[in-house]
Amino acid sequence: MKYKNILLVNDINDDAETFVLVLNAINHKIRSSVEGSALEALKKLKASKLSPDIIFLDYNMLHLDGDGFLKLLRDIKGLKRIPVVLYSRNSGRMLQEAMTKFKRVHFLKKHTNFIKVFKSLQKIIMPEMSEKKI
Repeated sequence: MKYKNILLVNDINDDAETFVLVLNAINHKIRSSVEGSALEALKKLKASKLSPDIIFLDYNMLHLDGDGFLKLLRDIKGLKRIPVVLYSRNSGRMLQEAMTKFKRVHFLKKHTNFIKVFKSLQKIIMPEMSEKKI
């Protein structure tokens, strides 16, 4: 398994619930944390209350968008090497610019369909198992 500790920063409860259900279906040993606020996630990351191997970030959030989160995250010592996946329904110019501007940032399109979410996340989290049937 490539990533065991996963942080999702997402302010939409339905999306977060689906994400966590999919992670459990991929592998029940994955530890996931969900933060509904980018500001709260940054606060906990700074205080070392969260130690993710990878962060999935909803790019369009209230109070602090993905670009702002990434700028602040990259300034926190010890966290700039954590890979971030921008998790959004849109794949517009702003997302492309963010991926270019920040190192170790990727994109994953949000889906509402469980199977599509499963396949997308599995390719990232457990690439060796990406052909597994559900």
